[in-house]
Amino acid sequence: MKKFIYIFLTLCAAVSCMTPFDLDYDDTPVIFLEAFPGADAEYIKFEIQPAYSKSNTAQKPPFNPEIIFEVDGNTVPVEYVEAEVGYYIAHHKPMPGEKMKISVTSEGFVGISAETVIPEAFPQRKIDYRKVESGLDKYSCVIYVTPENIDPKWCYGIQFLNEYSYVDMSGPVDRIYKYSGLMFPDNEGGYDELVPMSMSAMSLELYGSSLWAWDGDQLDSSSCTFSLIPISSWGSGIEAYESFFETSGERMQYDDEGNEVGVSEYVDHNKILLYTMTDEFYKYKVAKELETDYVGIVGVIAPSNFCYSNINNGYGAFAGVYVAETDWITKEFIENNR
Repeated sequence: MKKFIYIFLTLCAAVSCMTPFDLDYDDTPVIFLEAFPGADAEYIKFEIQPAYSKSNTAQKPPFNPEIIFEVDGNTVPVEYVEAEVGYYIAHHKPMPGEKMKISVTSEGFVGISAETVIPEAFPQRKIDYRKVESGLDKYSCVIYVTPENIDPKWCYGIQFLNEYSYVDMSGPVDRIYKYSGLMFPDNEGGYDELVPMSMSAMSLELYGSSLWAWDGDQLDSSSCTFSLIPISSWGSGIEAYESFFETSGERMQYDDEGNEVGVSEYVDHNKILLYTMTDEFYKYKVAKELETDYVGIVGVIAPSNFCYSNINNGYGAFAGVYVAETDWITKEFIENNR
């Protein structure tokens, strides 16, 4: 069985151009680390957990990790998050170009280490917004993002953010929804030049939300435009075209018994999040997406572990990412950024 798993993982690596990591730890407890510095703007969150082979029936050692986290050679304190088992936080705002190192040790476990860097911000870009006929008397509003000076060592991602703000009986409410949207089909039935699930463009999951991601090494640095449809824009006529711009108005307020008690103002607006990602981030996330797909296709013969890790002596990922965001989308914003 072990030979079969090794062959399967080798095949997985060959298909995805990734290096598999060794899953055979001879029942030795190992440390799992997952952190994406830069994905959160004001701090860095780490998931650090002990991991054991299912065949290990020996008594498990207590896990009391000692964490050393450095940014450009300076030690940054890491605190345990009491409300979430296995999670830690560093109150540091990641900035482009910062080099980060982490090491974790605990008695009875093999110590782990990893390094990453915070990528440069999404390159200077042009943004356009158009109404496109999509058949059956329906129209799509399509976002076109054109980056400049693509660097093949980074990967790139786009995500939409919708915020709906209003006031109810308990006070102000901000509902935030992040999503990837849809790829825009071209006239020949394809999806521009980049097809999802092709390893050059893929929908990835980050903290429960999806984003479109592209491998910079597969992009034409001199001519590259990402074309995406916001999900909320699908509709009929000019109403769909207008739906992505900022809107405001009044909404009815209700009490706990469903009775009307008045009205309050609301604002519904959108912005675009622009990601620059390290190669390690992209490979790790793609590996997780492929594993999910394999499980759906081949069921029990799919590998139960990821095919990529950059953690020395452990597994998981320590991979930098940088997120830039546009202003709230208005017609004036689009005109000024074309």
